[in-house]
Amino acid sequence: MLLVFKTLFAVLTCLAAASCVDQQSAGLERPNAIIVREFVLNRAAITLDPSFGFSLHRGTPGVPPRQRAASVGRAVAFNISDAIVEQLRQAGYDAIRSDGTSAEPGGRALIVTGAIRHIDEGQRRNIGSQSVAAYGEIDYRTGAGAAPQRLTNFSLDSRQLARLGHAVAQSVLEIARRQNWPGASH
Repeated sequence: MLLVFKTLFAVLTCLAAASCVDQQSAGLERPNAIIVREFVLNRAAITLDPSFGFSLHRGTPGVPPRQRAASVGRAVAFNISDAIVEQLRQAGYDAIRSDGTSAEPGGRALIVTGAIRHIDEGQRRNIGSQSVAAYGEIDYRTGAGAAPQRLTNFSLDSRQLARLGHAVAQSVLEIARRQNWPGASH
């Protein structure tokens, strides 16, 4: 879990540093929702902790490495998108995690997508040896079938940042600040 939170912070911080809304995106209307898609694991390299994966039952093998890697990957992907959504909600925006949703007809949405490039589980005895690298995009879409407008893209690594999800959310908030989109009142 420490790896996931460090990863989320790293992605978000890098995003915040790299987010530059170009002149074409100035004056966009506030989106009805911010949709965060779960980060995908296509071809992600996952390095497992070699000191983990044992069985509590003497003489039986532990969880197979392929199954363990899949579980670690799903946990990291979920935690990144969940951290982004939670931070955006705390800032007053209508943010949801969804893989199938886009802007409603006549509506507007910011869509955050990404992919995980590398996960290193590190060694549980060596705190801070874990790392996650990811890349992604933030697009502005309208429900009228118009092509999405890319606002920014990012490439983040938890070796430079601690919490990737936090970094991505900060990039979204920076875009909102530059567009003068107020957060929702509670």
